[in-house]
Amino acid sequence: MPYQIINMINSTKSLYENLYQRILPAVQSPDECRAITLRLLSHYYQCDGLAVSLDKKLSLELPTDVLEEIVIRLHQQEPIQYILQTAYFLDLQFMVTPAVLIPRPETEELVLLILRENTLSGLQVLDIGTGSGCMAITLEQELSHAQVDAIDISEQALKVARRNAALHQAHISWHQMDILQSPLPDKKWDIIVSNPPYVCVSEKQHMQQRVLSYEPAQALFVPDEAPLVFYEQIAQLASTHLKPAGKLYLEINERFGADLATLFNKHQFREVCIGKDLNGKDRWITARSPQ
Repeated sequence: MPYQIINMINSTKSLYENLYQRILPAVQSPDECRAITLRLLSHYYQCDGLAVSLDKKLSLELPTDVLEEIVIRLHQQEPIQYILQTAYFLDLQFMVTPAVLIPRPETEELVLLILRENTLSGLQVLDIGTGSGCMAITLEQELSHAQVDAIDISEQALKVARRNAALHQAHISWHQMDILQSPLPDKKWDIIVSNPPYVCVSEKQHMQQRVLSYEPAQALFVPDEAPLVFYEQIAQLASTHLKPAGKLYLEINERFGADLATLFNKHQFREVCIGKDLNGKDRWITARSPQ
């Protein structure tokens, strides 16, 4: 076959070019292919783009069937993050499995906003639908002496989140619960943050196969007839569980920015604001406690 990975390859440039050509038909763009190829070289050989440019000799040997299997899995549209079981969020490394969503750049933007707007020490934070724990753990690490609670409906997701907390020595109080069915713990928070399910089932036709086939549907989709079901529940919960002057930060579906502003204004939240991501799309809503 034309780009077979063989034991004779002993330079970074040769391996890079070999992998790049094998992976390219499986991905969206040359830039994505380059990123995946460099990530594989970094993960398995501790090589970066400079090493490739200098064509340094490979310092480690890897069984070729490992790389062959990865190429096959990429052609089956499996995300590289699940293959390597790692993803990065604001320069921190997190374990990810198909039990949790892969962290997105838009969520990084939301966390950066929270960090900019909240500089007091000892804040109480709640993360609803924590998944991998990337938001909860990053906030615990970056806010001064923050006390963080995190909720998820999935015990498998919480297992991943706990492992990530151990990796970063983060102290999080984890809770398995369904916010549509169960009350929150009896306390109040300064910040409530969530990236709840918000993709309508009808939007599946526009999504990449790698998302549909591998990422957890429970964390992604809501019924077309009830697209704001989680936001309606969070509005109810936050009305009583945010401290006076506490703040809500929610990632949203760009289609429903105006509807969500109306919803939170109806619940008498103050300073309701729709924020746009770097692509100019409505991507989060922020609001202050109605109390």
